[in-house]
Amino acid sequence: MLKKNLSRQDLLICIVMLLSNLGLFYPQPMTRTKLLIQLHLMFALKTPLIQVIQGLELSHLVVLQLHWRSMFDIVLPGSANLIGGEGFVIKMRSVDTLSVDDMGINANIDPEKERAWRWLKMACGENPKRRYGSAGRMPSTRLGEAWLFRKFFNEARTLMQKQDDWCKAAEKLNDDEQLNSYFPEELRLESLVALLRGDVKLNVHCYETYDIEAFIRHSLEFNFTISALHHALDAYRIPEIIKNRVKNNITIATFSNLWGYKKEAFQASTKSLKILADAQIPVALKSDHDIINAQTLMFEASKANYYGLGEHLSLAAVTSVPAKALGLDHRIGHISKGYDADVVVWDSYPLDLGATPLEVYIDGIPQFNTSSYILGNDTLKKSPSNNINPSIPKSNFTRKPAKSRLTSSVVLKNVGKIFVDKDHIIDATSSTQGDINIIVKDGIVECIGINCTEPDHISSYEVIDLNGGYVLPGFIGVTPSLGLSEIDSEPSTTDGIVTAVSNPNDAEKIIDAIDGLKLGGKHLEVAYKAGILTAVTAPLSSKGVFIGVSMAFETDGNSVLDYDPNSIVKEHVALHAQIGAEFKYPTIPTVSGQIALIRKTLLKNLKQDNIFGRAARGDIPLVIRTHSKDEIASLIRLKIQIENNGGNLNLVILGGTEAHMLAVELAKHKIPVILIPPRPTPKLWTAQHALTGAPITNTTGIDILHANKVIVGMGVIETGLERNLIWDAGWASINSKGGISEKDSFGFISWNLEEIFGLNRRNRRLMKGNIANFIAYDGNPFDMNTRVKIVAGGGKSKILIDPQQD
Repeated sequence: MLKKNLSRQDLLICIVMLLSNLGLFYPQPMTRTKLLIQLHLMFALKTPLIQVIQGLELSHLVVLQLHWRSMFDIVLPGSANLIGGEGFVIKMRSVDTLSVDDMGINANIDPEKERAWRWLKMACGENPKRRYGSAGRMPSTRLGEAWLFRKFFNEARTLMQKQDDWCKAAEKLNDDEQLNSYFPEELRLESLVALLRGDVKLNVHCYETYDIEAFIRHSLEFNFTISALHHALDAYRIPEIIKNRVKNNITIATFSNLWGYKKEAFQASTKSLKILADAQIPVALKSDHDIINAQTLMFEASKANYYGLGEHLSLAAVTSVPAKALGLDHRIGHISKGYDADVVVWDSYPLDLGATPLEVYIDGIPQFNTSSYILGNDTLKKSPSNNINPSIPKSNFTRKPAKSRLTSSVVLKNVGKIFVDKDHIIDATSSTQGDINIIVKDGIVECIGINCTEPDHISSYEVIDLNGGYVLPGFIGVTPSLGLSEIDSEPSTTDGIVTAVSNPNDAEKIIDAIDGLKLGGKHLEVAYKAGILTAVTAPLSSKGVFIGVSMAFETDGNSVLDYDPNSIVKEHVALHAQIGAEFKYPTIPTVSGQIALIRKTLLKNLKQDNIFGRAARGDIPLVIRTHSKDEIASLIRLKIQIENNGGNLNLVILGGTEAHMLAVELAKHKIPVILIPPRPTPKLWTAQHALTGAPITNTTGIDILHANKVIVGMGVIETGLERNLIWDAGWASINSKGGISEKDSFGFISWNLEEIFGLNRRNRRLMKGNIANFIAYDGNPFDMNTRVKIVAGGGKSKILIDPQQD
């Protein structure tokens, strides 16, 4: 029996995830193991016969996912086949038997009392036609997809009709008679027949409007029900079609703000969730693990609330809505009498940034054995919203958003804090001489502080009352492709993939990213509106060691010849390289060979006037992407070797999942670390020592690195996630138990990166006479109720007020 005395501040909620690939893939790059459970069977583009349960390996993954409170998960096969196969719903609790069956939601149910649902996965759009079309097979077009779907459904309908005819004939027999034929069965079509009979919950991977409409058309023609449309980032554009053409209410299982990674995702909108909800279409949030880390599913709900879905529906999107879509809302998705005893006890309000479980109960069994003292403690972690000056009115986001507009002159009144740089903070709470104001005229800072007088012709200025909000320097985004790619999966929209350089004598073949810079794209606009005013991007690469030279540029410029002569912050920022198993290629098939190439290249060019020589002498940073503690240790050793030979290697680690294990050595040798992703996970085999934080580990990698005075930065792991950067920084501070201050966390995405890359943004500091280059918030940016009020700079001569994310 689950019975606990919890403090009044604790909140309890059970989490249901509507899609992941958990357990179907081992940590990359274990390709041979991956092939044992291959999802995309190239021998057949329809595989309804495939069952996820036959290939699930969960024993080594459950505890990490459960750490971040996803208690139920439907694991579905992949989306390269039109008909992928059957999924399986599991409870995220280890069992002594190590049996996948015993972890199933239907384990030990009484079929006489409870229906044992089945779940099927299908996919339409780009994935199947790209997979098979590129191999010269059908489908290569959406027309071909539609025909094949109809063909398969018709085969199943024909079999179902034969079965029905057989049963009708059998019912007419006398007791001493029998039919001359066996019951018609075909194993490959069994699950499709079950779908047509209403015994299967269908989940369809589908993004765009015409794909969604086509599949609804199939469902009407063959009389089956769609339970959920997955991804469906275009669904908000056709709510009436989704709502009115079918009898059931189809659930949209989607993301809060992931977008732009493929053509199908390019029209996504942060407004989509609210549009769907306003049309009374159920919205579920999912991870599609490992597209989004399943450990942070509740963060998807937090962002959904931020973008307007609302508190109740955002929580329902990870609880009751997915439970209903699975046909399991009689048991899970609610905390109520008679339901499974599956709850999470949180250390703060679940929709707050960085909210973390104190305890997880599955079937009433505690998973972490958290002490009663902690569970009953009223002094839980305080969110930023609890730390705001009570005299400052809390933002009311039930109001209609203000319309975005541009101005050249602005007066900011009642500023709460201004973070000028790491050494200068202006704090209203410590000022007794008056309010803090900022005045910008024609894009130039005229005054900052308490002695600002109202300018003449005040009517020509926009006057903004921040009500104690924060002003921060423009963020620096270390990104995978900003400025070089608009849609990563569409080569025509990218600069292209560099050819690997594997010869120490080929310095002239190293590519400069600046030569491929394209400004004015949608991804840059999104980043700019989120406060990333400077981007650092290296050439695009896949395999190979040496990538090329990165650039730093302002995100809202229109061309390299923009009005601001400094729109290109730095043409040649750093030489980039990458090592690890995932970067092996035929000419250098080992990690040891990768490191040997770097060593040989640096030593051979130490006195040469080329990019390799500049890196060896420390004139330009050498940024090396790796996650492994052993590879990082080898790089520290390499740095020492170069220095012993007269060099001065300015080494930077990018990635750094296991860097905390060498924090002392990194600090000693003055080697910074840029964490990508900001909250590392053991996704790679060579990143098994990731510290994911409470309640699994007492600390995180960034806590250890920062405590040991390693200079730390944060970067963006994937196109489409740039606007999360400020929240990534806040997460580190909120969950550091006081070890990382607000100022420290802002540094992770601004002045620390300036120092790491040697960027001179002094003329962009928030100082009198400088070009305005800052972000103003109407509260603490780590509070999920706070909004960006002003974006100034980033290559734009005008100041953007009330920026709205599309």
